[in-house]
Order: sequence, then C-alpha cells, then structure tokens
Amino acid sequence: MHLDCRDTIGYAHTAPSGQMDLSLWEQFYLIGIRHLSLRELDYWPPQDRVVNQRSLSLPAAGLLQECVGLRKLFIHGTAHEHFMMFLSRIPDLRDVQLREDYYPAPENDMSTEMRADSCSRFEAALNRCHIPD
Repeated sequence: MHLDCRDTIGYAHTAPSGQMDLSLWEQFYLIGIRHLSLRELDYWPPQDRVVNQRSLSLPAAGLLQECVGLRKLFIHGTAHEHFMMFLSRIPDLRDVQLREDYYPAPENDMSTEMRADSCSRFEAALNRCHIPD
C-alpha cells in the first residue's frame, strides 16, 4: 500500500486556530490501519514546514506497530529511535527503510532524527526477532 501524506502541511485546512500539531492529524488518519491486511507499506508522513521536517510521530509509530502482518515498511522521512523501536514489535517485519529526505544526523545533533548508532541499535533489535517462516 502506498500511503502519501506529504502534502499535508499541519492543519492548514481543518485545524482550530493555533492547533498545528501534526501528530494529532496523523493519528486520526492512521486510526484503524491495523484492520487492513497489509504486507508492505510505503509511507510518506506529513511535513512540518515550520521546522522543515518530515518524520514519524509517536501516534503513528504506535498505530503502525499494530499492523501485525506487515513485512516491509518504507518511511519517507526521519524517525526518533524510540519510535522506531515500536516497530520492532511487529512480528513478521523483515525490512524497514528510511528514505528520501532521511540522512544520518551528526552524533552531536540533538534533533529527533536518527543517528548512525540509533540505526545500528534498531537493526540489531530487528535481527533479534524470530520470524516464524
């Protein structure tokens, strides 16, 4: 499934005044995704133009981890290491890729983007998971 939210810029069209948190919108959009029999998901998270960042939110990570049949996940953006660890709980997940505007941040960067060490820890967590087939 190709799920493209990249043209979503905050709450430009539907938000109450002063409510710019994309994670609430993303949660509303992804609610019920667990009921789909997804094997592969190509996901473009919404973009926060204020900070020029497209990243996976905490609600999105929590909802995506409920897709128990998911085997491949492509995220076109960045993600915090803690949020990525949610995905390691998906039983059949074999392949996770951060694409496009993702780049490893320098180790002294305090942003929420994944650093090289974070990627290594997530990869190790996925490799420790037993895949039944």
